[in-house]
Amino acid sequence: MRTTPHLATPAHTPEARLAWAMKNLRNAQVRITPVREGVLKFLADQTLPATLAQIGPSPLLAGRFDDVTIYRTLVLFVELEVARQIQLQGRQAHFLLNMPGGCSTFLVCRCCGVVTPVAHPPTLCKLEEHIAASHGYSAVTHNLELYGVCPDCHRHTQHCCKPSKLVPGLRLRGRFTK
Repeated sequence: MRTTPHLATPAHTPEARLAWAMKNLRNAQVRITPVREGVLKFLADQTLPATLAQIGPSPLLAGRFDDVTIYRTLVLFVELEVARQIQLQGRQAHFLLNMPGGCSTFLVCRCCGVVTPVAHPPTLCKLEEHIAASHGYSAVTHNLELYGVCPDCHRHTQHCCKPSKLVPGLRLRGRFTK
């Protein structure tokens, strides 16, 4: 999966994200082992969700820890609400830090899988606050994924995305595939 760059806001620098995550682990009385620290440092440097395939080979972890250990660490972080797991349509699980106010909105290319972050429109934030307040919820987050064809794939493939595993002509939601 390719990713596009995204600028972090000053309040959410990698250092600030790492400090927030480490503080939450300490508050949960979870021991900070080398693998946990390495995964947190990797996630703190990311502004887009990352897969296990991207996290494992990072210089902080490669050759030191196997994928099972890294995955178990990610699952622990999700259980502790230090990280969030996002399941993008038909793709691998992605992980990112669960920063306060860290709602996620992404455009995802159906062809190549590139993930592009999208700034939240103020109306979406107001809607989220309204829905949370009307139901008595607090600390509400959301993940919104919009799927389409990125400019590169549109130029190079004329919408001809990777072949589906579906049999040609299979009826899906009232439409035929070709």
